[in-house]
Amino acid sequence: MMRIEKLNLPETSNLTADYISDNGTIGRFFDYSTQDMACYQKRLEDLHKRSYNREGLVDYLMAFNQQYEASPKVINNIQKLKDERTVVVVGGQQAGLLTGPVYTIHKCLSILQLAHQQEKALGVPVVPVFWIAGEDHDYAEVNHVFAYHQETVRKLAYHQKGTGLDSLSRIDIDKQRLNVWIESVFQAYGETSRTKALLAQVKQDAEASKTFIDFFARQIHRLFGDSGLILMDSGDPKLRHLESGFFNQLIAENEKISGSVVTQLEALRASGYTVNLDQSLESANLFIHDQDERILLYRKDKQTFVNENKGYQVSRAELLDIAETHPERLSNNVVTRPLMQEFLLPTLAFIGGPGEIAYWSGLKEAFHVFDFKMPPVVLRHRLTMVDRKTEKWLKGKQLTVEDGLSESFYKEKEAWLGRQHQWDVEGVVKTVKKEMASAYTPLAALAAEVDSELETLTQKNQEIINNQIDYMKKTIERRIRQAHSTELRKFDRVKACLLPDGSPQERVWSTFYFLNYWGSEVIDELLQTSLEFDGKPYIVYL
Repeated sequence: MMRIEKLNLPETSNLTADYISDNGTIGRFFDYSTQDMACYQKRLEDLHKRSYNREGLVDYLMAFNQQYEASPKVINNIQKLKDERTVVVVGGQQAGLLTGPVYTIHKCLSILQLAHQQEKALGVPVVPVFWIAGEDHDYAEVNHVFAYHQETVRKLAYHQKGTGLDSLSRIDIDKQRLNVWIESVFQAYGETSRTKALLAQVKQDAEASKTFIDFFARQIHRLFGDSGLILMDSGDPKLRHLESGFFNQLIAENEKISGSVVTQLEALRASGYTVNLDQSLESANLFIHDQDERILLYRKDKQTFVNENKGYQVSRAELLDIAETHPERLSNNVVTRPLMQEFLLPTLAFIGGPGEIAYWSGLKEAFHVFDFKMPPVVLRHRLTMVDRKTEKWLKGKQLTVEDGLSESFYKEKEAWLGRQHQWDVEGVVKTVKKEMASAYTPLAALAAEVDSELETLTQKNQEIINNQIDYMKKTIERRIRQAHSTELRKFDRVKACLLPDGSPQERVWSTFYFLNYWGSEVIDELLQTSLEFDGKPYIVYL
């Protein structure tokens, strides 16, 4: 039975810290305060003043989810969207291989739990939706996982020709190559009692998939389908026909959108916040697909859109015609995707990570261009998984998980090693160097007397002697470390588990890294818990 506790660590971003504490400075960049539970009732009232193409949305979601053998609960949730009272909790992520970093699963868990909580609180149907960012083309962002193999954190990348320029939704899988990669990943993970069955499931999903989106969607449905999580693909050409009219609006109001974001980013900077959102007054915040490439557009003037690096140009009139007749050629970026989401879905709340909250802080006025309100933006759950073996080892060293998640852990490792022997290696080396320098002084003076040009040689000679002393020091220290190598490797393994290569666990280890050891029961148990949405991270003791 797992145990869950809140984790007490400082936030690395002042924006995230202020957002969690409901600091008034950052709060003015959002339309609702998620620290006030009444915000959901207010949002519900605001949503009921608007209308949506629910029939078209239901038809699309039904077709998309049924192709992945969606569970009856998913189908039932989709049908609920025909009801004018029904709202959604939504979040999204790129289609990472093997579902990508485990924070993808944290998002799914957060969407499902907030939807369940608010359905009970508000007394209306609230359905969970996960938006696969299939229109993204950053293949290098999704083509790998990490494994702790041979005492190091190793990146295992899947390489395939013809990737990197077009949206993930449009790239077909090389199944034979992917199959070889999957086997190499599980070999690196190491065999457990769960490996054989899990590997067979993954291979089955890969074989049934045509694109990276298919592969991702099948695995998410396998993990969360019985909980009713609805999937949609932001890069799906069939979805574009629902979006056609709003693409027209995005083109028509293009200057206002970029202007509002630039102004808000300036206000954020003036308030002491740094937001990693690339935006200029010329940003069109739209992509166009041309000859198997996704090209980001900029406004050259009121009637012309270009990408000078690609040598591409299109007129406003042509772009409007494309939006009307071939909307599948257009796609959104990080600025316009939230706006499109707001147009399509009756969004009660958006679930995001710290990075998403940061760039959403620049979008409030862009929402207002269309008389939309930015939905409540809720920080997803952030979970650090700790197995019982690691927990026991930490306790034995009188250390906490917080210690393991801090850089001071390396100091703890060296301090432990220092307590295992009585030799003052550093002190002895300093003494020897001092005595050698003193003993060498007469020789250096003699050399200078004989020939002043020998002074340079004596300096080099002293450096050689000091280097040899340093070599002896390193050799002694290496022998001491070798004598305690088993326990020192445990320090390294624990660090790699909690903070691999200095990064949060959730951003490095994939979902299947954990499933291979503890199975899907971990997800089932997490779904049964009731975690608070107060922005604080959690430790999950497995």
